[in-house]
Amino acid sequence: MPTEDRHLGLADLADRDWIVNSRNTADEVALRTLASRAGFAPRVVHRIDSLELVDDLVVAGRGVALLPRGRASRRGVSVVRLTDPSVHLRAYAVTRRGRDAWPPLRAVVGRLAR
Repeated sequence: MPTEDRHLGLADLADRDWIVNSRNTADEVALRTLASRAGFAPRVVHRIDSLELVDDLVVAGRGVALLPRGRASRRGVSVVRLTDPSVHLRAYAVTRRGRDAWPPLRAVVGRLAR
């Protein structure tokens, strides 16, 4: 969301336009579930396949979005942690046997484990 809106709750965003990740439908499902629990149906107006483009649209005032925790966002975008309802998404890494020592894979799996 734009920097000036950093203290809003999810229900306060009911009248906003939403931007979702088009590469992973789980993001839109999560948004719709959370919004339903907060008492509204989100108005999804953009489906984008790049988180950098999501940031661009947020900065341009085209909508708000759910973003991964710990991801660095560009200047002008605030990441506001949702406290209610509690949000927990699980990610799994499936790897080939014997490849877990490969440094790039180890870095990705380590990041997922946080």
